[in-house]
Amino acid sequence: MKSVSKAALAAAVLLAAPYAMSAPAAAQKKQKEEAPKIKVSDAFRKAAIEVETLLNAKDYAGAAAKIDAVDALAANDDEKFYIANFRLQIAVGTKDNPATIRALDALIANPKTDPANLAQYNYFRGDLTVGQKKPAEAIPFLIKARDLGYVTNGTNLNLLIAQAQLDSGQLDAGVASIDAAIKGEEAAGRKAPETWYKFAVDRLYRGGKKAAASEWLGRQLGAYPSAQGWRAALLIYMEQTREKGVAMDADLQLDVFRLMRAAKAMGGEADYIELADLAQRRGLPWEAKAVIEEGRAAGKIQATNTAANELHRSAVTREKAEGPLSAEEKGASAAANGTAAKNLGDAYLGSRNYPKAVELYRLALQKGGVDANLVNTRLGIALAMQGQKAEAKAAFQAVTAAPRGEIARFWTTWVDQAPAA
Repeated sequence: MKSVSKAALAAAVLLAAPYAMSAPAAAQKKQKEEAPKIKVSDAFRKAAIEVETLLNAKDYAGAAAKIDAVDALAANDDEKFYIANFRLQIAVGTKDNPATIRALDALIANPKTDPANLAQYNYFRGDLTVGQKKPAEAIPFLIKARDLGYVTNGTNLNLLIAQAQLDSGQLDAGVASIDAAIKGEEAAGRKAPETWYKFAVDRLYRGGKKAAASEWLGRQLGAYPSAQGWRAALLIYMEQTREKGVAMDADLQLDVFRLMRAAKAMGGEADYIELADLAQRRGLPWEAKAVIEEGRAAGKIQATNTAANELHRSAVTREKAEGPLSAEEKGASAAANGTAAKNLGDAYLGSRNYPKAVELYRLALQKGGVDANLVNTRLGIALAMQGQKAEAKAAFQAVTAAPRGEIARFWTTWVDQAPAA
């Protein structure tokens, strides 16, 4: 995060005093009339003018040598305010951050400090404390600055708060602050940088909050849809899911790679071969064959690739042996449960007969005895692939159990981005 500008801090402190100690009598009289009554003793005023004169000449060492003696004369809040202001100017001028923090604390606590300056003082106090690697201590000051309406120059305050919260172990609060930063950009008619979404996703995954991370991945893709983004997000999702000990069986992987294919996010030949292999292992030679041929046509699979050629040969052989799928519909309709209808729906989905897939999946759900989360996922895919967006999103919404619920959310994001059929 960008640190506070020392020049900005120096400019701010010079505006803090109600009037200059060394101002001419006439000017002091006018300032007194315009400002709250200031109570300083003659002895304090005389000593303070010496320090002020040195500060105006930027003789910070000279001012520092005299400030303790002046401090000893300070007997009320007005005089203590001047001392704190002088100390702040000396600390900023000598780049002494610990002394700057002490002076800011004194100004923040002093009732004579102009309320208009409290927002920036709290911000500077928090930012300097972040620089000292004390994020938990910085948070209250940064939040106070935000609550007082402080507007930063070149740094997003919500994001700075988020960084401090995350660095101090406050994961939920930190992500909420990132969310506030994004919404603030949107309210201002701007688009938040993609790195903000990635930051939230990374911290949530590292914190073990898989569902929230998946939701943020969906938001990232919703804001920044791209083939590269889709591929990266889905691969990261699968990797992180496995690292958290969640089994990614062939059916789960198949539906993730189907989304990668639908989003035109397939990478090199490894992606095509993996998807074709998954389809083949699930008894879907139509899909395995189509994937290999698509990879070849896109120039992603070389004609000499032995694994791809063997998958294609096997898929062609099995496709010929399957016979017409329509012959199995009567048996699926007469079955006691929905297993046969679900399997036939899978076959129709793999062969890209989406209307028939929808029909069979709905029959499977009606009959029961099937994994409703899996069937609703595939029903949503079939509906999405034929452009029935509202129906597809309703099917995906019915997928509730993890990890399929997360996959369904990814598909829903893609449906929202896909052009109308």
